[in-house]
Amino acid sequence: MKPKKKSSLFIHNFHSYRFVGDNLVLRIFRIPPTEALESIREDFSDIILKPNAFSLSSALPQESNEPEIAHLPRIVFPFDKRSYGRLRLLINRLNLF
Repeated sequence: MKPKKKSSLFIHNFHSYRFVGDNLVLRIFRIPPTEALESIREDFSDIILKPNAFSLSSALPQESNEPEIAHLPRIVFPFDKRSYGRLRLLINRLNLF
């Protein structure tokens, strides 16, 4: 039972991710408040390659092959592609909203 609970927490707000060029695109169900996004950007600046490149977005043109999730909001940033543990912590934070 505990693994299932942990799994359902993992997708509470986070849907999926995809790399588009140098950027990681996080698909989420709900946009966190502006203050929370700023706090996340600051707290995880070590995995964001360009300082002010953490932004909200709609579906990117390169995601057109996934029309079933085109409606989901996105957080886009250049990820260092090494810090997957830190990425998981960022996802956990997004799941609080």
